[in-house]
Amino acid sequence: MESKAAILKEFGKPIEIGNINIPEIRDESVLIRVEGAGMCRTDLRLWKGTEPRPGLKLPFVLGHEVAGTVIETGENVEGLKKNDKVIVYAVWGDLTCKYCRDGKYMLCKNQTIPGQSIYNGGFSEYMYVPNFRFLYKIDIDPVLAAPLADAGLTSFSAVKKALKFLQTDSTIILYGFGGLGIYAIQIIKALAPYVNIVAVARSKNKLELIEKLGGIPSTPEKLNETIRKINENGASVAIDFVGSEESTFLISRNLESGGGIIEVGMEGNSLRMPTFDSVVWEYTLIGSNYGTMNELGEIVNLTKKGFVKPFVIKRKLEEINEGLKELEKGDVLGRQVFTP
Repeated sequence: MESKAAILKEFGKPIEIGNINIPEIRDESVLIRVEGAGMCRTDLRLWKGTEPRPGLKLPFVLGHEVAGTVIETGENVEGLKKNDKVIVYAVWGDLTCKYCRDGKYMLCKNQTIPGQSIYNGGFSEYMYVPNFRFLYKIDIDPVLAAPLADAGLTSFSAVKKALKFLQTDSTIILYGFGGLGIYAIQIIKALAPYVNIVAVARSKNKLELIEKLGGIPSTPEKLNETIRKINENGASVAIDFVGSEESTFLISRNLESGGGIIEVGMEGNSLRMPTFDSVVWEYTLIGSNYGTMNELGEIVNLTKKGFVKPFVIKRKLEEINEGLKELEKGDVLGRQVFTP
């Protein structure tokens, strides 16, 4: 069958609306009708061609934050039926390695990510999912659920890794406040309401939103001053959503002894931390990539119960190029979700 889709035909050039072929549904595969597909900065880098992934061949359909409705299932699919609402787990493991057997598909060395390599993504009317195990059944609006596949899940998993550093009245830094930071600040409020949250941004509208959500706003230039007003010893932990030499170095200058950095962002090619401080004060650096399928269920439940409010900007598929431009300018507060 054919599906209307936003097709990337040449890196850096306008994406075109056209038709793609959808593989036949058989065995354990599932066909879903996409009702929401979120856009993140990875999509922006892939569109530009600055972050090529193995298996990505043009023409290609981006979009790895996807939710929708089951339309057809293969004969060996279990636990799903037509008209079920689902969210697509964004990392597809080989289902045979020790990480996949433990439900940690994001650690599988043979993983593929729909909309990033091999498999077309969700900026399409329909989407082929090769195995039903990559789908999580939901009972919330798919438009609101779509960003949970990456922005929500990645933030949730990073926050859970940060919890072990936190005690009553500890301070946590969220460095780089965008689509993920909006989720992170709400998740921290739900799971650790006893901590101080300092979120770092530059634009006035983001700083205002941080304060509205109950955080303490700061610019990078004033981070040291902001932290010392709260605790002269520094912050217990930071979640770095930027991931550059500058971000990790600045964060490390504002950690207390035994503090940690949860590294999420990948904007730079390398990270920088002071050797003396890192060794003597025993800092910890932890990578955090997406999260587990069970954690996806947890963030879905937090959203369902009202602890997390998605900030969604709903757009038509035909507005895909406008969406990329807005994202590049850095003016998007929340997540753009495209509805084919």
